[in-house]
Amino acid sequence: MGYASIGVRLGPLVQAARRKDAVLVTDVRSHWAASWILATARAGIMEPFANHAFQPRAIVRRIDFAQVVSRLLRVIPRTPNQAPSWESARLKFSDLSSGHLAYVAASQAVASGVMPMGPGNSFQPSRPVTGAEAIEAIGRLESLAGIKTSR
Repeated sequence: MGYASIGVRLGPLVQAARRKDAVLVTDVRSHWAASWILATARAGIMEPFANHAFQPRAIVRRIDFAQVVSRLLRVIPRTPNQAPSWESARLKFSDLSSGHLAYVAASQAVASGVMPMGPGNSFQPSRPVTGAEAIEAIGRLESLAGIKTSR
């Protein structure tokens, strides 16, 4: 999904979100992106499962990616006394109710412009995120955060 891209391109946001508590991830030691996976897990940007597995080769669904985006949006530097418009956005999706546990994250991810709305005002929560979609979203987060990259 772009663990390396999140770690490399959004390094300042990952560092800003860094928690003090340790995190245990048992299945990434030999993965090529292990250092970035651990950095994002320690920052609370991406969470390992309850069994301490991260499953780095698993497909990432849009609803899971929206939660990552929402966590990154929270650490973007903001203007004093002015909350970003996406923070309080509550969009209406044809396929995701406002009672869903990740509804707020999906609403923020779309309202911020980081993730697009699907056809017919759908969010498509179980659709896998493609690599191209992840890279585009990371680029939008870079822009919102004012991060300059040398791509």
